[in-house]
Parts: sequence; structure tokens; C-alpha cells
Amino acid sequence: MKPTREQQNKAKKDEISKAAMALLIQGGGENLSMRKIAEKAGISLGNLQYHYKTKEDLLTALLNEFLDQYLNENWMLEGSRHIPNDRQLEQMFWGIVTHDSFEDCSVVFKELWALSQRNEEIEKALMIYYKKTHSFLCDTIGQLHGRVDDPRISRVVDILIPFFEGYCITKKALSSDPALLARDLSMITNSYLGEGIKDV
Repeated sequence: MKPTREQQNKAKKDEISKAAMALLIQGGGENLSMRKIAEKAGISLGNLQYHYKTKEDLLTALLNEFLDQYLNENWMLEGSRHIPNDRQLEQMFWGIVTHDSFEDCSVVFKELWALSQRNEEIEKALMIYYKKTHSFLCDTIGQLHGRVDDPRISRVVDILIPFFEGYCITKKALSSDPALLARDLSMITNSYLGEGIKDV
């Protein structure tokens, strides 16, 4: 069966995203251009601009793809539903720090953050990303604790987001054990939220 136009467009956008990601990781945001992305994707500049009019549009889409991939409750809580409640948060943190996309995150977010200092559109996209991330983590931790409206959860997430972002950059130098890190983060979070942890 022949792919629909929508399926073809999605496949083409996936190729463009992979090309942009590879170039971003290799050469950073300053050296990224629409022409280089088109060449890497094996398409004409005009074809690229049919899908994304500007580099900012493309980078915003790339950031949103990261959001969709990274903030997905299915993998965050995968395998945690059949373990004791007091270990589910630990499982979630372990899933975050060992996720396949964590290595790319360290490059992508450094580059996008640097670009956002000089580009209002990318700055807006980053602000939306952080707000969505914050809301998602608050909801997820709130559900695990059975207290979605607890204001302390928001304060915990205020600490966790910059921690995870910093960790993805420093993890190679620090060589932390992800299992121990996840356990410690869980202990700190649960202690602050008044839950405590059994079996540590």
C-alpha cells in the first residue's frame, strides 16, 4: 500500500530531524545552517523550507520532539507499577538518568540554551519546554505520592529539573552509579514530602 502524503511528510520530517540532530551534536548551534541540514538530509534547500521555513522553526520542532520522547509516562514508570509504592519514585528517577536520549540531551540543551540567548523564538520554545517538564514531573510525582495538589511537590521539581539538566552534562566526569543516584534522589524527595523510605 502506497504511503499517504501525511505519512510521507512525517517520514521526511524524521529524516530532517535526524540530520539536524547529528549536525547539532557534531558542530554546535552556531555552525548549523539550513543549507547544511538540507545537504545532510539529502534534500534540496527548497524542500527543507517547505517543511520548516526557518532554522528557528526546525529547532523548535526538534525541542518539541525531545519533549515528546523524554517526557513519556510509559517509559518513566515502566516496570514500576508492580513494585512496592516506596520504590516507584526510585524506579522513575533511574529511568530518567539511564534513558537512551540522556547523552544527546547534554549536547542539545547546551546548544539550544546558548542559541536562546540571542534568539527570541528559541527562548520562547525553551520556556514552554521547561513549563511542560515542570508540570509533567509534578503530576507524576503527585500521582506516585497520592497527593497531586501538595505545593511541596512543585518545590521539589524546582530542584530536580536543574539537577537532571546539570547531571546530563557532568555524568561522565562524575561517574556516579545511576542506581545509587536514583535511590538517593528518591530518599531525599520522599523525606521532604514526609513519606520516608523503607528498605534502604
